[in-house]
Amino acid sequence: MNDQILDRAEGALFGSALGDTIGIYTEFMTADQAVEAYGSSPSFSLISPETKFHNDTHRCRFESRAWTDDTDHTILLVLSYLRLRELSPNDFAIRLHSWCTQGLRVLDRLPMGLGKTVGSVVFAPTYISDPARTALTYWDETGRNVAANGSLMRTTPVGVICIRQSEDETFAAAVKMGAVTHADPRCALSVAIVSALVRALCRRDISDVAQVRALIERAWAHVERAMPEHAALLDRAEFERHAYAERLDDLVLVDRTMGYVYKCLGAALWCLRQTLTRQETFRSAMTKLVMFGGDADTNGAVAGALMGALVGYEYLPQEWRDGMRHAEWYRGKIQALCIVAGLRAGTYDSGSDTDTELDGGKGVITEEEMKKREMNIMEKMLLAEKERREAAEAKVKTQTKPSLWKSLFSG
Repeated sequence: MNDQILDRAEGALFGSALGDTIGIYTEFMTADQAVEAYGSSPSFSLISPETKFHNDTHRCRFESRAWTDDTDHTILLVLSYLRLRELSPNDFAIRLHSWCTQGLRVLDRLPMGLGKTVGSVVFAPTYISDPARTALTYWDETGRNVAANGSLMRTTPVGVICIRQSEDETFAAAVKMGAVTHADPRCALSVAIVSALVRALCRRDISDVAQVRALIERAWAHVERAMPEHAALLDRAEFERHAYAERLDDLVLVDRTMGYVYKCLGAALWCLRQTLTRQETFRSAMTKLVMFGGDADTNGAVAGALMGALVGYEYLPQEWRDGMRHAEWYRGKIQALCIVAGLRAGTYDSGSDTDTELDGGKGVITEEEMKKREMNIMEKMLLAEKERREAAEAKVKTQTKPSLWKSLFSG
């Protein structure tokens, strides 16, 4: 396997984490709020001088320069693969259930950002014994209209792992791993497209927009063959409106359905097309995307995977790549994955890598310890609220001071 393929494989997984990390700056904001917080032409940086989070009740809970749950779940899939040397839906489900209560133990990260669909499915009594059936039952019971982006945000490793396999095998693996939590055919189609695009971009099988579209059409055909009953529910016009959107504005990324899987897919495909045709760079496309706000970290994670697979690790923005928290550890795991997947030479002993154990080799957090950590987050939120209040009061005083002097000297 040549070095360029390895560079793009690293670029896909690292680029996804970077998109997640930059996206948290504006997650759940409107475009106007994002501009108010960071300016109309922001230049985000994870290295000194680091761009600080806008101070609000959402961002104050998160570590600076760090990814969110999107990449945590991606890492769970990577660690499962490293441990078993195969993609195992059941093992991944066990790790996901553990994450929901313990967080990512290997990096001592709390379970921040749990989505409604994932939480509802994972905490169901039958989940560990039959995750896919549990997810399907949840989808049925909620009227078959829930198509959130939680499976799409973590699908990048499937594309890398399947680089030496066929496209159809990649489609099938992505759908199988996605079904652990998301049963909707729109989710299945989306993970099939993104995983296969990651694979194809790493292999340099794609060099123009027409080839991207051809792959998308093959993914559609695969889902129709693999799950005909559910695929019959797919709305072709709705899919095309998102997948082939010409502008980010057309996707309406900020509304009550901001977590809809097609919005995330459409945003990622727009970024890929813009980068592929050299109208945008990784940095400029990502910045434009996250400044729309909405579910910016998830949109950024999926877009970062596709653009990272296109440009490779070495061409990721240095001020992001070199400043992301846990970057060295994560890159080491990506390199180990590439060894296990047969993409690079070297040896890796999964049995001796305690990072791949369910508790990350660090033991289980007690209920008392978890409560203490939650209290620390509450303290951070209260401190942030105090700082916001004091800043607002200072602003009022600054604005009223000139009018006070004017009143003293008038007449």
